[in-house]
Amino acid sequence: MDDFPDEVVLKICGYLDFKDLASLRCVTRRLAQVGAEILVKRVRFHVGHDSLQRLKAIAAHNVLCKSVETVVFEGNLLANVGCVHAFTLHFDSDNLTADRPSSPPYGATEREMRLFDRNLHKYQTEINNKFLRYRDFYDTQQAILKSDSYTSLISDSIKRFPKLKKIALTTVGRCRHVLSERFMDMFAVECSLPLEPDTRQTAEQLKAILFHDSQPLASVRELEVHVLSPKFFTGFIPPPQLSSVFVHLKVIDLNFRLERDDRGLSHTMTAGSRYGKFAKGHLREALQAAGGLQKLTVNFDDFGYYGPCTDLKHVLGDSVWPELHFLDLDCMTTSEGYLIDALRRQPALSKLTIGFFTLEDGLWTTATELMRKALHLKLFVAHGILEDPERMHPMHLIDSDSYAENYVEFSLTNALDMYVTDGVPSDSDLDEYHPLDDDNFSDPDELREEFGPYDSFDDMDCSE
Repeated sequence: MDDFPDEVVLKICGYLDFKDLASLRCVTRRLAQVGAEILVKRVRFHVGHDSLQRLKAIAAHNVLCKSVETVVFEGNLLANVGCVHAFTLHFDSDNLTADRPSSPPYGATEREMRLFDRNLHKYQTEINNKFLRYRDFYDTQQAILKSDSYTSLISDSIKRFPKLKKIALTTVGRCRHVLSERFMDMFAVECSLPLEPDTRQTAEQLKAILFHDSQPLASVRELEVHVLSPKFFTGFIPPPQLSSVFVHLKVIDLNFRLERDDRGLSHTMTAGSRYGKFAKGHLREALQAAGGLQKLTVNFDDFGYYGPCTDLKHVLGDSVWPELHFLDLDCMTTSEGYLIDALRRQPALSKLTIGFFTLEDGLWTTATELMRKALHLKLFVAHGILEDPERMHPMHLIDSDSYAENYVEFSLTNALDMYVTDGVPSDSDLDEYHPLDDDNFSDPDELREEFGPYDSFDDMDCSE
């Protein structure tokens, strides 16, 4: 292999698994340098001193930085749990109450009472130590966020990856199962972490990884953000700068969530009114700048569904993307005419996903019929609820006959997919058929109660 040029050796290394590649790199100094370019294609970091220093070290390495294609910023922040009582409630809610000493029975002896008091004191001491350790983690993370070098370190590091193609910002704030193992090891307090659900910091985090000294990363082709404050597109970044980074993107995946202050507004306000400034923002202009867009996802996640968040025209506008083949949208309102026109403008569109959509004008039966005739979709996924001025169509309903006969759960989502993608035969006797008009779709829970299957010892089983 010494006679092979570096390009050939690099190609060979790409087919090896991690252990074989590590062994090959031990043979010669040249193989070690060339093989190192295969080792690090994806870098994941979070707001922790060790993690940020690791990012900086990889970016400063003359060999490792050349192969990084994906950067994932795990932007989760620890919540400000101010007292041990609140931390105890969080600890107990994490299914760890089995560690709490059981109260002694009525009439317990003095020895049993002393034993209980001792165990309870020991338990409370352990909780207090966990709380103090958590506060140390929180204070350390806050010190990093307030430091002058925090954002500059991130942007300075990311600009050193010449092959960078994808940037992802994950700010979950809900489920620890999607957190990285390194993140859990860094903040180990023997219970689920109280994470900050507020999205206020996400705008600054996204800015740090997309721009360096106000200059966009021109090499990035994919952007994935879960979740993002809508204020990122309402003046936080000047429109020309937004367009300068979006113009290069081919894949855009945006998941929005209101900041805490906006979620705490009057309960009588609709989701649309809370997103009022978002409708006047610059998302539409930014997306229009992405002329080579191939995949677009715009979703809303606000701890439940409270109605449509914005109008579809504020997202798509009059845009035409010749290469767009995948579109995923939810929690929006529109009209039948605008929806069909917007979809018709995308000549390559083959996969469409919509959820919790409200038609202010027109009917979903007509809209889906037009999709079937005017579009050339290979996949159509409708989820949640489709609503129009006449009816609401819950997509989770399943076909009663199929379930009663064979326990097959054929949902209204599946039926619409077949209908729109021309899976339903066009014979004369089926010309008038439409899944949304089919009364044979029922709630799956009701069908399970009526037809089973029942557990072996289910009290409701009357079959014998």
